Amino acid sequence: MVLVPVYSASEKLEPPPLLSPFFFKPEPSELPPLGKWLTAECPARIDVSGGWSDTPPITYEHGGAVTMVALLVNGKKPVGARVKRIPELKLVFVIINNGVESSRVVCEELHDLEDYNQPYASGALLKATFICGGIIDLESSQSLSEQLQTNYGGGFEIQSWSNLPLGSGMGTSSILSAALIGVILRAAGKSCDRMGIIHLELYVEQMMTTGGGWQDQVGGICGGIHIGLSEGETTCVYTSSRPERKTRLARNLLQDVVRNWYARNPLIVETEDNLVALAQECSHAFIDGDLKKVGSCLDRYWQMKKIMAPGCETQIITTLMEAVRPFALGICMAGAGGGGFMYVLAQDPLKRCYQTTHTNSKGS
Repeated sequence: MVLVPVYSASEKLEPPPLLSPFFFKPEPSELPPLGKWLTAECPARIDVSGGWSDTPPITYEHGGAVTMVALLVNGKKPVGARVKRIPELKLVFVIINNGVESSRVVCEELHDLEDYNQPYASGALLKATFICGGIIDLESSQSLSEQLQTNYGGGFEIQSWSNLPLGSGMGTSSILSAALIGVILRAAGKSCDRMGIIHLELYVEQMMTTGGGWQDQVGGICGGIHIGLSEGETTCVYTSSRPERKTRLARNLLQDVVRNWYARNPLIVETEDNLVALAQECSHAFIDGDLKKVGSCLDRYWQMKKIMAPGCETQIITTLMEAVRPFALGICMAGAGGGGFMYVLAQDPLKRCYQTTHTNSKGS
């Protein structure tokens, strides 16, 4: 297990210094050759217990625990990025959708990067990665081209993609950000362990003003089945693929939950306690191979999500859940608001096949 400090509870939503040695310590490494692509691909993830407890400021005031499972989609890792050094002194950001270039952003001056903290600006996530990762300094007296020439001997072309639909609830934006951080740092002659990437991604989201917690990048970077934990009143996040026997969501939705937390709404506070306990129970069920217990955790988790985000269960979702209930050990919806994919733990493979056909007929 690795302990890495992040934010103190007293700081609320204010992030720490950019290159704080407490959470992000890049090491120098050799620059790759010009024109060589560096690629990172990541799985999606589903949260199976504990979501909402990883969200600042809740996670460092109360403490959080999330059990999550990394997934391939249609047999492939759906999220990725690649970077290469180029001789031109500029940054080229290319966003790919379904294998086709959908947008291209070229930055040749520092002011081209200044909208990195506006989530809907073109290439905002890629710009924020360069700024928050310390690759480019907006406050420098050097121009963008001078920084690129002096520090890296050229510019960068970055391509990013996701094969998941918008609103999937499977952590797309945070996982993509983590993939970008990994390859951009490496292309810039820097390296960082995965815990540093996890924390830097959390910082990127805070700087972009989108908020969000740490579960997505933990699931996408660590892979497999993990529990992520943060300790309240201290300032650390750590992960374990075999937990010890111890004890991108919409901004408006996030703000509503945070307001209720600051008001110490008794139901929200109680639910946060229950979320953390349930995540630990679910992780132990995975260790024991007790799929019935895992299914029970899924069902209880969905009830807790409905408390945190009232109205997230629409009539269509209710109908689908009722249709597959006879064949399921447990059912939940991905993402904080429950608006993404539905995932079902089937009782056995044959029932899974029938369940898929039955659900498709209901969904149509």
